[in-house]
Amino acid sequence: MKLLTENTIEEDKLHIEFVGWTNFENPNYSEISDEIRENLVADNEEPVSHYVPKPEKKNYVKMMRRANQLAELLLTNRIFLKGIKFDGPYHQDGEYGCPLFKINDTGIFKWSCSFRYWGEVMEHAGYGLSYCDWAWDNPEEPVTPDMVEDCNFLRADGLHIS
Repeated sequence: MKLLTENTIEEDKLHIEFVGWTNFENPNYSEISDEIRENLVADNEEPVSHYVPKPEKKNYVKMMRRANQLAELLLTNRIFLKGIKFDGPYHQDGEYGCPLFKINDTGIFKWSCSFRYWGEVMEHAGYGLSYCDWAWDNPEEPVTPDMVEDCNFLRADGLHIS
């Protein structure tokens, strides 16, 4: 069964909840992509080396990869519903530019990306015609999470601000 609301997305045994916004550099939370990378090893059996999950982490990596995709879908939906729109530089350097998601009981993780990819997130949320519109600049007045009601904020010093 699949379920998508403003704050959660569920699929099979995955439950992902939007927790709030923080700074890209907040050391209190790991990034989903880093969590995946940390559980991969080089596979040198093939002519061209590539990375595969550590044998004991195969199911975990599969789950986290799918969680990463679903978190992006939830993020895009939430940005659209809340009218949030800002560029890649704010995503990486703004006080509340990085979303946080709770994945099952595994933990709370940052979802972060490059300027270009953030522009694509904005495009998928209905803003602009191309990722270029939001990757580096705000083509219109930005709406950051701190300008919107019902957005939680988690600072690097651990303080939770509603």
